[in-house]
Amino acid sequence: MKDSLGEINKMEEATEKQINALKKFAKNPELSKGLLEGVSFDQLDKEEARELIGKCYDLVNTNSEEEQEDSSFKVRFSQNYRNGDGKDGNVSLSSEELLKVREAHSEHCIKVMQECEEDYPADRELQLAMFDKKADKIFTWIQQALDEKVRMARK
Repeated sequence: MKDSLGEINKMEEATEKQINALKKFAKNPELSKGLLEGVSFDQLDKEEARELIGKCYDLVNTNSEEEQEDSSFKVRFSQNYRNGDGKDGNVSLSSEELLKVREAHSEHCIKVMQECEEDYPADRELQLAMFDKKADKIFTWIQQALDEKVRMARK
């Protein structure tokens, strides 16, 4: 039907493909109880369906990115210990604590390398060999941080 301006009152109905896509999105509990709650798929026009599908894709992509960040593999440094009273405990390094340990270790390595360069200025191979012997490994520093955290937890 056309109104007085000659425009179409009702836009084209949503395609079967659009309806099927929305029905698939409706299987997602977050979408069915949120964005798609109360939507009658049979009464949608093409533009409304297109907008809804776009919003669904945006929400699904945002949620999957957050899940990937949350489920990404993270190394956790922790240590079990036993108190004097026989009870077991566990300590872990937080991200901030681990970052501090890594920064301190990096400073240590820079100082050791500078010493090696001063001691053996003409021989790069010897500098690197001596650095390898003199510099502490990062795991040693992490273990020391865990040991300190256990000592503090036992107090």
